[in-house]
Amino acid sequence: MDDDQRAAVTCPETATVVHAGAGSGKTRVLTHRIAYRVATGTAQAERILAITFTREAASEMRRRLIHLGVARDSQSVTVGTFHAVALALLRQRLADLHKPMPAIIHNRQQVMASAIGDNPLAARARELLIEVDWAHARLIAPTSYAQTAKRLGRYAPAPHNEIATIYKKYEQLKLQRNVLDLDDLITRVVEAMRTDNAYAQAVRWRYRHLFVDEAQDMNPLQYELFDAIRGQRADVFVVGDPMQAIYGWNGSDKKLFDELPEKIRGTTVLHLPNNYRCSPQILTAATAVAQHVEHSLDVRAMRPESEPVVARGYSDPESEAVGISSMLWSYASRGGANSWKSCAVLVRTNIQVEVIVDALVASNIPVRTSRPPTELTSAISDAAQSTSRNGLATWVTDVLTESSSEIQRWVAEQLQIFLKLDHPGAIDGRTFASWMRTNASDQRSTEGVEVLTFHSAKGREWDCVVVAGAEVGLLPHTSAITKDQQDEEVRLAYVALTRASQQLFISWCETRKGRTTGRSALLSNITNSIDTSNETSTTAPKRESRVKVVSLEDELHNWRGRRARIIRQLPSAVLGDHELRLIVRQKPANIEELGKIVGPMTAKQIGPDVLSIIARASITV
Repeated sequence: MDDDQRAAVTCPETATVVHAGAGSGKTRVLTHRIAYRVATGTAQAERILAITFTREAASEMRRRLIHLGVARDSQSVTVGTFHAVALALLRQRLADLHKPMPAIIHNRQQVMASAIGDNPLAARARELLIEVDWAHARLIAPTSYAQTAKRLGRYAPAPHNEIATIYKKYEQLKLQRNVLDLDDLITRVVEAMRTDNAYAQAVRWRYRHLFVDEAQDMNPLQYELFDAIRGQRADVFVVGDPMQAIYGWNGSDKKLFDELPEKIRGTTVLHLPNNYRCSPQILTAATAVAQHVEHSLDVRAMRPESEPVVARGYSDPESEAVGISSMLWSYASRGGANSWKSCAVLVRTNIQVEVIVDALVASNIPVRTSRPPTELTSAISDAAQSTSRNGLATWVTDVLTESSSEIQRWVAEQLQIFLKLDHPGAIDGRTFASWMRTNASDQRSTEGVEVLTFHSAKGREWDCVVVAGAEVGLLPHTSAITKDQQDEEVRLAYVALTRASQQLFISWCETRKGRTTGRSALLSNITNSIDTSNETSTTAPKRESRVKVVSLEDELHNWRGRRARIIRQLPSAVLGDHELRLIVRQKPANIEELGKIVGPMTAKQIGPDVLSIIARASITV
């Protein structure tokens, strides 16, 4: 650990807020802090509650705590998302009161459709659910939604009064059907702790040491749960980064994190400025973008020098997608990609995804998808039909002995984990399905480049990242009207850029859907720190020696072999011997001339590399 990390891990047991920059090792610090408290006897493992925001983050935290020896059995640290923690607390409370646990909605759009009825807004159920979630997160009741949304200048898919009516009906339907959505779990627990002091004291007695990760993303509802569990105690350790607060559109409020030192007396504020993820070139570019908001950013790159950031504009989305494929192949052909899983393409909106995925597939680049396959939801639904613990155990046995489906077997393994846990109350398929929604993390991995939104990339990192669509209208997005919204767009860009560790590509379109766009103004401060040339390869290091002529054919043979190893194909599948010799003989100067030899599609795929090799057939050695 560096000095700043060690100071955070070993600081006194008072309220502590840690400002942890991107790549600063915050998860390492938080888990070591927990282990340090247990090892020094200043905290009991079974009295520790660690809250994070995603199931994946919770799983990673558990893994690290197991490695540190403090999370091996039921008497260990409780780790979970806000929703998972609330679910466990609510289930225990209802079991103690001998009351049944309501079902958790698995198809919210169906309930919303019923609330909408014959209204033409039926086609926009998903957007209306986003509004309901925002209202829940902000503790806004249906009766005050319209007034509050108007006052805050909230953009909505329909008139605020209409949404308020539908929102009210949606809440009524949940009550009539005795079902809950995820935010209701938190609301129920907070209400119970407010109205039942004995229950509140019992929860606080159980969880005496409170840890929160990614606290800059807390919304008012989640903060209420945090504050209810904390009570008046100062034994809290909160980690966050104001520059990564990117969920304001969904109800989060970074001020809750910023103002914690004022709300909890005697709070110690610490900083982790060292970035161990990004190369100096990448961090310089990201910091330049961050200068567009009024925030004092103290970060230092601790990695060695790497490739320059490459930024390039294209005429339209189709050309940009082909260019992204070429940039990824260029990176891979230099030996940068040990696996395609080390690369990602990040976009501002889902609308950008399809054309990029199509271009990657056409370029023989495998693509991963984060969408749950139909087989996964089907397997969970199948297990959910079981009406008892024995029925669940039988389902596990049947799947593990008879099924050859990887996905079904993975669900069965998760069910085994579920059955080993000490759950209060009746256990059946419905209980398991609810647990899967709030706890299980799909650790299955497949080869391929990921294409996902900036928001979905939060908390992730890759060796090579392409930030696509860095243009007017997308970055910042046209929906960002207020100063707070525009500042959040800057932070979102910062998050996207800092997902890369070794190589960062940035692309944009000059036109999109018939309108003129061009490079985003957010890139204006980084023009001196990026390579905007037409060459995707980096300049060869200077060496004081003579110039030696190297065979172009040898260069092409070596390149072909490297690329073949990366894509796990024979060299002839990359470029035939006859075509290679024609290239040596004719020395094409552009994509069109190369296309006459290898075909237009192949020329687009291999053109940047081949033309670069031809251009530097004489190199310094």
